Amino acid sequence: MSVAQKLFQYPETAREAFIKTEDIIFRDGSRATAEEVWKYLTEVGPVKYPNAYDDTEYHGRRISGDVTLPFSLKHNYLLLTMDDRMTKAKENGVPVIFVQGGQSVDPYYAAGGIALRPASTGIWARRKIQGLDLYQEQVSSSDVKEKARRALSFEACNTAGYEHIQEGTLPVDMVAPFSCLRCSDVSYGLEAHRHGERRDVKLFLADYPMDGQKDKEWAIEYFAENMRRLIEEISGLTGRETTAEDLRNEIKVHNEGRRLAVEIADLWWSAEVPPTNGKDRRDLFQLGGMEVHGDPQASLSLLREAKGYIAERVRKGIPGYKIQGNPARIFVCGSCVFPNEYRTEEAGGIIVGNDNHWSDIATIVEEEGDPYYNLSRAILSYPYEQSIKERAQWTVEQIKRSRADGVLFLYNWGCNTQSAIARALVDEIKKETGLPTLIIEHDRGSEQLQNRVNAFVEMLK
Repeated sequence: MSVAQKLFQYPETAREAFIKTEDIIFRDGSRATAEEVWKYLTEVGPVKYPNAYDDTEYHGRRISGDVTLPFSLKHNYLLLTMDDRMTKAKENGVPVIFVQGGQSVDPYYAAGGIALRPASTGIWARRKIQGLDLYQEQVSSSDVKEKARRALSFEACNTAGYEHIQEGTLPVDMVAPFSCLRCSDVSYGLEAHRHGERRDVKLFLADYPMDGQKDKEWAIEYFAENMRRLIEEISGLTGRETTAEDLRNEIKVHNEGRRLAVEIADLWWSAEVPPTNGKDRRDLFQLGGMEVHGDPQASLSLLREAKGYIAERVRKGIPGYKIQGNPARIFVCGSCVFPNEYRTEEAGGIIVGNDNHWSDIATIVEEEGDPYYNLSRAILSYPYEQSIKERAQWTVEQIKRSRADGVLFLYNWGCNTQSAIARALVDEIKKETGLPTLIIEHDRGSEQLQNRVNAFVEMLK
């Protein structure tokens, strides 16, 4: 069967209800009406990016089939237009900064930049290549990862996307992550840029005090000074001064996103039947980080609208797309690895939560007082960055809130931090919850990973 015969199509019957929904409002003041979004998704997108519309759930459909959830369609639109939007921002003089995942991006936007985490950088790079079917896109992605292994090291985690910047695929202006416990190769990858093709990329590492420093005054002040230096470096690219009030206002914007994500999560977890499928759940929760699309205002537009739809589904007991019966509920721990949600659901399970990235989304920043100090204190308190004992206690709370039946800990080959703590963390979780647990190492072998996940689902059922 040809790829063209397997492309997902949005049904015309969904158009009338969708075009009555809210516009997407962007940070630069522009907007996309629901009608414009529909036209792009049904006419432009399938031609430019047929791989995203591939309807083979075995490989993992990139587009959700839930056409009655407006957030889902608009989320897909933002993903598909990533290159268009980033190119427009660059033409308008907005610098793009490559950051680490699982960190607050408030200071980057306060200083007038766009913060892109690794996943978003990869999305941007893929959108620069048009017309690929699913197989061609997967081959291209594998080639990129092989370049990363040669450029960095096969022993390092290669999910970050440094390779796109090194070879000049993306016009990123600055590489400026936080050092952290979440990922082991942040500083290593940053240093690798000094030996890459693009020597013109500005480099900055925000030094994160590790090992139980969250309550120490010196550590909070030290990291607050790092935030000041970071903003000054970005301001050097924009040519404008960033004030404490700019940062305070940005914190308020991002706090709204964080609060909405937490409120939606509690609604989702309270439902007798899951109100969305696993992919829509993950997409929705992660919007609270305000960086997946490179536009916090657009993310807020989706979150504000989505809360009402989720609340209505929970109230009426409406299940998510293709959710049947009582699926085994699985909570996933670990960085940057996710099972295929569709195939997990086909096997009788559903992913109900992830600690990855949820740690920073669930941490609200104090809005009164010195914004640098408040942001520093919040970042140093991320549960994901604490000792194994503290991280496990917080994770247990999330697992209980999600009403999970089992826990998976997944980590990528080369992720030295997560692989080192997986057993200890899982043991703590099992001791506190009594739930079945499973640890899986992942090296882009999606079939082997999914087979083990499905076997775990069968055990839980």
